[in-house]
Amino acid sequence: MSDDEKIKEQLEYIERDAAREKKRKEILDKELVVKENRLNNELQRLTDAEKEKELAKNADYGALSREAIEKLEKENTDYMSAAKKKMGFINKTFDDAIPFYRKNLILVGGSTGDGKSTTAANIILGIIRQPLNDRPRRVLVLTNEEKTEDVYNRVLCLTKGWAYVNHDRFNDEQVNFFNSAYAGMSKVVTVVDNTYEGGFGVTTTLEGICRVFDNLLSKGEYYDAVILDYYQNVQFSTNDPRLTEYQVQAALAKRLDQYKNIYPAPIVVLAQVRPRDDANTPFKIRVEGSKVISNVCTCSVELVPNKPLRKTAWVIHKSRFNEAVGQELETGFEKGQHVMYTEEFRDNIARMNAKEEKDRADRSIKMPVVTENKEEKKDDNDPK
Repeated sequence: MSDDEKIKEQLEYIERDAAREKKRKEILDKELVVKENRLNNELQRLTDAEKEKELAKNADYGALSREAIEKLEKENTDYMSAAKKKMGFINKTFDDAIPFYRKNLILVGGSTGDGKSTTAANIILGIIRQPLNDRPRRVLVLTNEEKTEDVYNRVLCLTKGWAYVNHDRFNDEQVNFFNSAYAGMSKVVTVVDNTYEGGFGVTTTLEGICRVFDNLLSKGEYYDAVILDYYQNVQFSTNDPRLTEYQVQAALAKRLDQYKNIYPAPIVVLAQVRPRDDANTPFKIRVEGSKVISNVCTCSVELVPNKPLRKTAWVIHKSRFNEAVGQELETGFEKGQHVMYTEEFRDNIARMNAKEEKDRADRSIKMPVVTENKEEKKDDNDPK
């Protein structure tokens, strides 16, 4: 090897060594940021715990002050007024079963393919069809299941009687209808998805969900209802990445329990549940992920579709503020909407099913044409 080659090799080694040192320093800097963030979170938790201890230490557990009583009276009056003016949940089937007003955390559970997102769209449409005297009602949807346009499209399809399936078959006229309706829809339905306004983890992290509620409370932005679709997809914590998805969901359930008491609107949570493989298995046990949500919710209902009969059974498993526990309500399913399961609806479906069965039978049977004269002209329907 010549001297020039040796010098060149040495220079290349020095450059590689410098690059490795630079990379090592970058990694150390990132590790310091992660450690600092972790320590800050631990410190914040300790600080909050100390504050709670101090509050408990200095609290007056004697008779309520006049100010406390006045606050309690106001909160009670507001709550009772909201209960009397409660919204309808989807349709009149649920009027006496679902407490659809403030201070209620309503859990709606269903198995895979049972139509949770369709149900969310039905709840949304039901709300915005109940305007108040001075303004339309507004809904906030926190979705980690679908994109914003999908949520809007589902609701818009309900208004037209379209099935939101086979997206490649929507024609230009239908697409233009969707696009032209977004501006109006956005005035009554706000959809926050996982990448809302360029963010990430907005609706899949514990902190993301909490930031939305904290923002609403701090700005006095009060919707008539909040819908989370859905519970099990909140799986991460940005403040403490070591938490498992079960721990994240348990923490989320506790925070939702707090928010439902201070945010002046009902909160509906869609959740995944395992099918009933045993009639004795409680609904709470069949909820996927953390079961804490079943403890803190004020009402829990399971939707069980019967697709051949085009109806859905709604089983009330929990209802803290009425006597609906154990009831099994029924709705029909027509053009994507949960409708009243009337005798007329039932009879219509029975006739439709009978006709479809007859049509299938007719198509499966090809009756040969019998002729006595072989020279007779062959029938046009003869398959031979």
